[in-house]
Amino acid sequence: MANFMAEFINPGPPTAVSEMILHTVTWELFTNGASSSDGAGAGLILINPDGEEHIYTLHFAFSVSNNEAKYEALLSGIRIAKKMSVNALKVAVDSQLVENQLNGTFEARDHAMQKYLKLATELDNKFDSFSITQVSCSMNKKADALSKLSLLTFSHIAKDIWVEVIEQKSTDMVADMAKTDDFICAVSSGRNT
Repeated sequence: MANFMAEFINPGPPTAVSEMILHTVTWELFTNGASSSDGAGAGLILINPDGEEHIYTLHFAFSVSNNEAKYEALLSGIRIAKKMSVNALKVAVDSQLVENQLNGTFEARDHAMQKYLKLATELDNKFDSFSITQVSCSMNKKADALSKLSLLTFSHIAKDIWVEVIEQKSTDMVADMAKTDDFICAVSSGRNT
C-alpha cells in the first residue's frame, strides 16, 4: 500500500502530453459584428481563465455586409487572442451562419463567405484547442452593445472612453439645487457632498 501511495503522489516525470494539458487553459471569446448605413464594426470580449475581461470595440473603415461584419469580428478576436499567446479558445457568436459554416453544417456558397470561412479555418487551426458555438442574442448582449458603439464616428474625439458608475441619483446627492456649482466641483474632484 505504501508503494502504491508513493507512486500515486509522485507519478514520475511529466510527459509532453501532461505538460500540454497543464499549460493549456481555455479563454472565452464573445464576438458580434454589425453593419448598417452608419458604418460597420465589432464588439469583442476576451475572457481569461481568471474571469478578467479584455473588451474591444472595433470600427471598420471599409464597407461590409452584416454577415461579413460577423466574420470580421470573429477573425479580429482570433488575431487578438493569438497575439496574447492564447492556445485554447472557446468562441461564442450569435451568428447561426458563422457557427454552422465553421462547424461544417452549412456550406459557404457566396465567394466572399468562402474566403472568410477559409481564413477562419486556417486561423482556428493555430490553436491547440478551438471550439465555436452559437449563443442567443441575450447571452451576447455585451458584445452586441460594443458592436453598435463601434458604428459611431469618433474621429473628432479621443479614442479613450471613460465609464463612470454613478452610485445615486443626482437629486439624492444635492439637497439644495442652488449649490449646483458646488455639486459639479464635488463630482469632478470625486468628493461626496
